[in-house]
Amino acid sequence: MSENTSIEFVMRGKVAGQEISPRTIGLSQFNEFNQQVEAFIAGSQKLKLDETHVEIAEGSYILRALLPAAVLAGMEPDLKLLARQDVLGELDLKRAEIVQKWQSRTKNNPDLSYELRSQEGSALPQVRISRETDYRVGAIVPWVMVEKYLLGEVLDMGGAQKANIHIRLQREGKTLVVGAAQGYLRDQVENRLYHKALLHVRAEQHYRTGELRNIQLIAFMDYQPVYNEEALERFAAQGAKAWADVPDAARWVRETRGG
Repeated sequence: MSENTSIEFVMRGKVAGQEISPRTIGLSQFNEFNQQVEAFIAGSQKLKLDETHVEIAEGSYILRALLPAAVLAGMEPDLKLLARQDVLGELDLKRAEIVQKWQSRTKNNPDLSYELRSQEGSALPQVRISRETDYRVGAIVPWVMVEKYLLGEVLDMGGAQKANIHIRLQREGKTLVVGAAQGYLRDQVENRLYHKALLHVRAEQHYRTGELRNIQLIAFMDYQPVYNEEALERFAAQGAKAWADVPDAARWVRETRGG
């Protein structure tokens, strides 16, 4: 594999009766396609693209991306999967979304098509998306129903029409929107806003990325962690004394475990 691998993202079609080219493409279409290509390359992993360089080439509208090995490695499994059309459930979530968007566009515009072309000699398949293609979910269904517990700070609650809860997760730090019944929220006696809460929820979870969607509240759970601060300090002091003559505790543990 060369240090940089070239992948061409091609958009074919017509604008006002003229073939799409770097000279005829509209600004909105130009921006949209380039952003979609960037999202496809980065994927849900949000691969860093600082070292990924692009060229615009003649021949319809071609965005040629020069991918470092690390970025290509993140894309390669999905590029190979696209040799089949029943793979949307197996693709990275973001890449599947882009493929669906492109295919949907071609259904409404018979002149429009998209291609992903790798450089000559590459083992990667040449991919074409058009009104004749049928990229779809196959045997693997990407979203499965789950019940989970979400721990975090409640940032917002309520809603005039659709009630929901905005919770910032304690571990990940990201904010999720959880649907809820207005009556259930109205009947809450405890003030949940800007307090830590444990939510029992039902949601759809992507089997590959772990992302949640269509999250619905089942119930608030009691969350009152308690500990004996005096006992904790006593145990900490005992531990510090026991390890006082060990200069590097982590190294000692590694050596005891055999490296």
